Amino acid sequence: MSGAFAYVGTMTIQPGKQEEARKRLAELIDFVETNEPRMIAFHVFLDEQEGKLTIVQLHPDSASMEFHMQVNAKHFTTAFGFIQSVVSEQYYGAISQTLAAELAKWDDPAVVVTRMPTYEGGFTRTNVR
Repeated sequence: MSGAFAYVGTMTIQPGKQEEARKRLAELIDFVETNEPRMIAFHVFLDEQEGKLTIVQLHPDSASMEFHMQVNAKHFTTAFGFIQSVVSEQYYGAISQTLAAELAKWDDPAVVVTRMPTYEGGFTRTNVR
């Protein structure tokens, strides 16, 4: 599978858990940056008023997302104790059978999931300020 792969996930934070969320997310960001050299971008955005967070990931391919899921499997079970619910998940790019099987473990019929498997092209700029 070739081509860029992107993930965008939006979740709600349990009331009163925003500071815990900030702490855990900072740990997660450090962990991902240290342990996932193929990850192109990993960003977390907070909407404090509505108690939501969105995670945006950009990978060079589906294999990088597979690696992310494997490396973080143990971390996911404890890192997100502050999450109230998953609102939506969006996957952009071809998904390998291995990744599809891993994502199926997390499927929740209440979550809006978007899959856009066909990568038509594009570019990534680095060192732009």
